[in-house]
Amino acid sequence: MSTFTPRHTPSTSTEATPSTAQDDAPKVRRAPRRSRARRASFGSTRQLASGRWQARYLDSDGTRRSAPRTFATARDAEDWLATSRADLLRGQWHSPSVGAVPLATYAGDYLAERVDLSDNTLSGYRRMLRLWLCADLIHPASGRRVNLGRLQLREITTASVREWHSAALATALARSVARTEASDRHRRSRALHAARVWAREHGHTVSTTGRLPEAVLSAWREAGEPAAATLALPPTEPERNEGHAQVAHAYSLLRSILGTAHRDGLIPANPCTLRGAGVIKSRERVPATPTEVARIAEHMPDRFAAAVIVAAYSGLRAGELFGLTRAHVDLSAGILRVERALVEIRGESLRFGPPKTASSLRTVHLPSPVTAVLAEHMAHHAAPGPDALIFAREDRRPVIAAERTKMFRDACSHVGRHDLRWHDLRHTGATIAAQNGASLRELQARLGHSTVSAAMRYQHATTERDRELADRMAAVIPTPQDAPTVLRSVR
Repeated sequence: MSTFTPRHTPSTSTEATPSTAQDDAPKVRRAPRRSRARRASFGSTRQLASGRWQARYLDSDGTRRSAPRTFATARDAEDWLATSRADLLRGQWHSPSVGAVPLATYAGDYLAERVDLSDNTLSGYRRMLRLWLCADLIHPASGRRVNLGRLQLREITTASVREWHSAALATALARSVARTEASDRHRRSRALHAARVWAREHGHTVSTTGRLPEAVLSAWREAGEPAAATLALPPTEPERNEGHAQVAHAYSLLRSILGTAHRDGLIPANPCTLRGAGVIKSRERVPATPTEVARIAEHMPDRFAAAVIVAAYSGLRAGELFGLTRAHVDLSAGILRVERALVEIRGESLRFGPPKTASSLRTVHLPSPVTAVLAEHMAHHAAPGPDALIFAREDRRPVIAAERTKMFRDACSHVGRHDLRWHDLRHTGATIAAQNGASLRELQARLGHSTVSAAMRYQHATTERDRELADRMAAVIPTPQDAPTVLRSVR
């Protein structure tokens, strides 16, 4: 019977075995392998000296491209290649080299190609880029600086848009608070001397600044040196919604720009998917009543009193109104033809251009009393000739926005409507037209809007109108004899 004999008999010597000797010997650190490539069905992956994995593939033009980032494992790199190949088969694949242009550069080209925009709108969009999309904004939670304009199109994600939106809202509120505080300081500084305000309230003609006449000061002292009413005005609340509206406009512009980039094939999808971020949440403004409009006009300079009346009952934009000439007015028919607008862009000289949209080219009929006011104004203040401006300075030059704002603000202060802006006269005209039966389509045509939704923003509910509505509803409620039991107790 044969027995099994081991080929190698373990040694009983105390000498270390080769393996033991090798373990005890000083270890030599091997240089890391530079890379280890693996072939995939689409492209290839390789391990870098850092231990991370890189994915590469051949672009559509035969150029070898690398993924925009490295991966922790080979499996992650292969999964990225598989996703890219699936996108390629679906026709949704984008090379990482596409979309490498910064947002600021692409947005500039986008606006340069928008030949459909008016000069005023284009100027506003460029201002949005400068103040919101391409500006350093501070995120309220992290304190990080957020500037979308510096990011490449392919780097803008929904998360980065959300971060920008949060920073923009915080910035808008801070700017609104600062603007309101500055306005309050300005208002109070102008009314610093109670004698000046008292003199105006009692019909004395005094300048806004400078030394007060001694006769005015004496009359004020004899009246007991009464305090000015404007000095007791409470501080104005910050305009939160106005800031929100600016951010919403900027977000809508960003969404439009990135939507175009998506259609151009530069990004796989539009990352602007924040719900409600583009909704304008402007506060409900209280339009001026017809009585307030008349009183405001009385406190305007004589040359511009009629401008307030015409603006309130025509609904014309400020640029449209101050761009009117004699050739645009037909007093016999009581109509205004809107064919151009006064364009004022920061850093540029005043000029005349087309109205805001094609729908702004329109004919507006005036109420007969307003036509009479306009006729009297033209007889006394408008220069002769078809090209003469209807509302202009004494030297016949156009009125700039700053001059118009100052005159209107001073007139509104005498009526107690410090909240009104010139543009609110347009709201007033739309509200009066709607309250007198104008449909949305008619309102749209009168205001020169391209969509009904835009015209709806100018419809304002009033307490009197709501009371009339409630009274009409009461008329259809059954009489006590015919009413159900639930109504008998409340009739």
